[in-house]
Amino acid sequence: MIPYAEALRRISDLPIAPTAENIPLGQAIGRVLAADVYLDRDLPPFDRATMDGFAVALEGNRTTFPVIASVPAGQRFGQPVLPGQAVRIMTGAPCPPGTTVIPFEKTDQANRHGNLVVGLTDPRAPLPAVTITDTSALIPGRNIAWKGEDGRQGAVVLAAGTRLSPVTVSLAGMAGATRLWVWKRPRLGVIITGDEVGGGTDASITDSNGPFLEALAANLGLQATIGHASDDGVELRATMVWALEHAEVIVTTGGVSAGDRDLVPVLATSLGFTTIFHQVAIQPGKPVYLARRGDGKLLVGLPGNPVSVLTTAHLFLLPLLDRLQGSLAVPPLRLPLRDSTPTGKRDRFLPGRRDADGVSIIPWHGSGDLIAAASGDCLVVLPADQELTAGHLVEVIPYQGSVPAHHGLMTPR
Repeated sequence: MIPYAEALRRISDLPIAPTAENIPLGQAIGRVLAADVYLDRDLPPFDRATMDGFAVALEGNRTTFPVIASVPAGQRFGQPVLPGQAVRIMTGAPCPPGTTVIPFEKTDQANRHGNLVVGLTDPRAPLPAVTITDTSALIPGRNIAWKGEDGRQGAVVLAAGTRLSPVTVSLAGMAGATRLWVWKRPRLGVIITGDEVGGGTDASITDSNGPFLEALAANLGLQATIGHASDDGVELRATMVWALEHAEVIVTTGGVSAGDRDLVPVLATSLGFTTIFHQVAIQPGKPVYLARRGDGKLLVGLPGNPVSVLTTAHLFLLPLLDRLQGSLAVPPLRLPLRDSTPTGKRDRFLPGRRDADGVSIIPWHGSGDLIAAASGDCLVVLPADQELTAGHLVEVIPYQGSVPAHHGLMTPR
């Protein structure tokens, strides 16, 4: 049995080399960037009006200006605006040099001899946003987004390792990208083991691990093939061979402890896997197993109890999948503990619930009590041999895809 930190180190030391592929921007949601994204131009690409109004070339204290043209978004006024002149301008249009934009609501418009004239109704309207003591000085440049003030051509706007969300896909499009280099997604082969799972007798149990792992994969945008095998060695080995034909990562639940029917590690060895670790000093989930083949395929053996599956999937499977996709590591949260908790002999990862004041540990009845675990939204990390008092900062691992717990779930006992 090895410490939790050592298990993580062994995962980080695995010789994993993700493969990149180039895909259209519209297919990139949820994918992990394999290369930086750069701005292909300055942003804004020109001095841009930030509101509808009039671009005025100021002249002394003059407050009325003949309007010589109109500039819609997407077009540029091709001649100078001389002092004392103005052009009507729309939000997003290139602003003529030497002008300041006065919003419509700060002006009056009049028709004089067939020509539009704009008058400033607020003497402070042309001033920049900073405080100026001399209010008589009309200083150009207000209500303009200056060329390059958001970002300069060649700047990195998205770093390799970023998992793409709708807003970052939008940013990549603004940067000029139409295709992106991303890491290929690993396929998962999930095997739920055990004679007792879904047997249809009064001694059988309902499968919750399969739905959890299938949903976890879907939440990450990964393809998962789900199978079931009894505790018969021939059937289980055949199912593992089947999974190896369809996936790069095999995930099993059950069959990794010390019982006569815990066959996963022995069968994995017969299929060419080398053990990376087996048994980690944690609660729950101690029997967790990780192995690798020479062809790079991986096997993650999770315990069978549902809260142990929940816990070990977050502690070991998710970091492994992050590595396979080239994803940047996300540091855990640190929140104050709401209540004191006694010491334990192993590192504990207990179901918790976050709120505005910190995190609370949810009372539970052990690693089969999914009702209690599902009423929370995170795992609370409690290091071994430490008695923690209320207010102590602890690491918190949010459930993948979780939202803060709410009263729609059953209240834990």
